[in-house]
Amino acid sequence: MTDLEEHARAALAQARMAEQEGNHPYGSVITGPRGTIAARNRVETTADCTAHAELVAVREATARWGLDLSGATLITTFEPCAMCAGAIVNSGLRDLVIAVRSAPGIEAPGQYSVERLLDLLGLRDEFTLTRGVLEEEITAYYAGLAT
Repeated sequence: MTDLEEHARAALAQARMAEQEGNHPYGSVITGPRGTIAARNRVETTADCTAHAELVAVREATARWGLDLSGATLITTFEPCAMCAGAIVNSGLRDLVIAVRSAPGIEAPGQYSVERLLDLLGLRDEFTLTRGVLEEEITAYYAGLAT
C-alpha cells in the first residue's frame, strides 16, 4: 500500500465517521513534513454550512502550523466544492489528491471541477492534481449509501 492509499483510507474512515454522526459522508487528510491531520464533514452537527471536510482540515492545519500550508498534500474522498477549493488555493496547498468526482447518488455539480476553477484563476500550472486513488473502494462506499 502506498502512502497516498493509506491517507485516502484515513480520509474514507473520516467520511464514514461523518456519516455515522449524521453529516454528509466526506473526509479529508492533510499530510506533510509537519504532520498529518484528518478531518470530516461536520456541517449538520455544527450547524455550520462551511464545516466541509476540506475546510475543517485546513482550519486545523493552519491553527497548528500557520497560514502557509505549502509543502503539504490534501487528500480528499470527493471533489472539493468551489468554497473548499478557494480555501485550498489560499492556504498554499499545491498538491491535491481527489479520490472521486462523482458516485451513484452523489454527483458533482454541473460542469464544475477543481481543474476548471484553477484554469479560470490562471493557477492550473501551480498545482499537482492526482485523481483516482482508491477510486473503486471509495466509489463502492458512496454507492452503498445510495441504496
